[in-house]
Amino acid sequence: MSTTIVALKRAVGYQRVSSTGQTGERHSSLDTQKVRFDQYCHRLNLLPVTSFVDVVSGKRDDRKEYLRMVNYVMGGGADVIIVQFLDRFGRNPREILQRYWQLQDFNVSVVATDEDIQEELILLIRAGIAGAESKRTSERVRSNMGTAVARGVQAGRPPFGLKPVREIKGGTVETRWELDPVEAPIVREMFRLAVEENLGQKATADRLTQLGYRARGGRPFATYTIARILSNEALAGNLVYGKRPKKGNPQQELVRVEGFFPAILSQEEWQCLEQRLSIRRESSRGKTHSSDYLLSGILRCGHCRGPMAGKQSAAYKGKHYRNYACSRAMKSKALCSVYNGHSVSQLEPAVLEYLGRFSDPTQVKEHLAAVQTRELADKEAELAGAEQALGKLEGRFLQHLDLLQRGVITEVEFVKANESARSQAGALEVQRDELKAWVTAQRERVSAAERLPGAIGSFLEDFQGMEVRQQKAQLQTILKAAYVYQDDRLELEFRG
Repeated sequence: MSTTIVALKRAVGYQRVSSTGQTGERHSSLDTQKVRFDQYCHRLNLLPVTSFVDVVSGKRDDRKEYLRMVNYVMGGGADVIIVQFLDRFGRNPREILQRYWQLQDFNVSVVATDEDIQEELILLIRAGIAGAESKRTSERVRSNMGTAVARGVQAGRPPFGLKPVREIKGGTVETRWELDPVEAPIVREMFRLAVEENLGQKATADRLTQLGYRARGGRPFATYTIARILSNEALAGNLVYGKRPKKGNPQQELVRVEGFFPAILSQEEWQCLEQRLSIRRESSRGKTHSSDYLLSGILRCGHCRGPMAGKQSAAYKGKHYRNYACSRAMKSKALCSVYNGHSVSQLEPAVLEYLGRFSDPTQVKEHLAAVQTRELADKEAELAGAEQALGKLEGRFLQHLDLLQRGVITEVEFVKANESARSQAGALEVQRDELKAWVTAQRERVSAAERLPGAIGSFLEDFQGMEVRQQKAQLQTILKAAYVYQDDRLELEFRG
């Protein structure tokens, strides 16, 4: 009597979530993934050997259990790796493809229980060649965010100033958002203190505490709380995903859903707030914004380009004199050899008088003719050429992809055929992005030049009625820097 021995293929499972307790975009908890692994082995008569589990982002290629699994199967420990979806195996298309083909060389296959893995691999190849490795992830996130919007769902704690109102309709719970009657006015006051009074985050927190306002839980406002609230686009009604990736995770593509919340600040107010916070970040901490010297943080030495600091002299005949002086020259002649000092009473009116000349649109256009028509046209033509070349490369890629899908060429032949296209596309994308940034910047300068006269006129009209701190805040939105020389020459650098 003969005995037939059937050798079962050995299988290992790989399960992954990005964080503890996470269900993932496809609701694939670790328990669900493990059940799918067991069911798949039973259905296809595979021998389950063991499972490897990671709780870490799939974009990281240094996952401990993932690397241990690869070494295990390449050492002969198993014939098949089973995942629920290919995105559990990883998020980096280049790593997935290289590892997939490497495992094939060791006669180890990778299968997914809940999708056609060949279709997924082709999509990953396309994403890798096009240089958009996070494209499919972003599309999934956008899809999920769209679903969340339709359901009125927002992950995480409610933004300060807003409150969710849940209602049962047709047997399901729906959520809509309203302005919180207690918190929304506090946000408006934060905005006013930051933009109109030019207060920093600590000063804003202190002022709110003095006024009797409290953060959630009855706690006094802290600096970091003010920073978190004022940087949240929910104030302008927008839900933003991927703005602050967790430490150790790659930067995600930003997903923005506009109009998700009722807006506490108008779009114009939000832009003013962003500009004010950006301006404050330009200067180091200290008395730059709080000092009673109007040009502190704006005035710079024309000889060394260093900051000009306001200082008060010792009393002379019972009178103090206020001056601006080059801070570098005051420290060492090696830093700036020119003593560049000017009286506050003379320099500040001179800068304002010179600024007033640019309330004339004709003079502004002449002064800010930094955008040369011919140069802009040349750059735009270069940009169009780069985009056209990328289009041709995409066409060649699609031809090769069609051959791959029809089985005319193998995956290895496909990659080899597109190797040169990949490097060319990378160089062209860098060139395109640089040209886009340059053209956009120049167009913005032209737009800023057109707005400048009105902004200067409005500032000078309201100037006398404002405190120094407010004057400075408004002036900083117009002037990026004012350069002064020893011989009293002035140069203005307008913002934008």
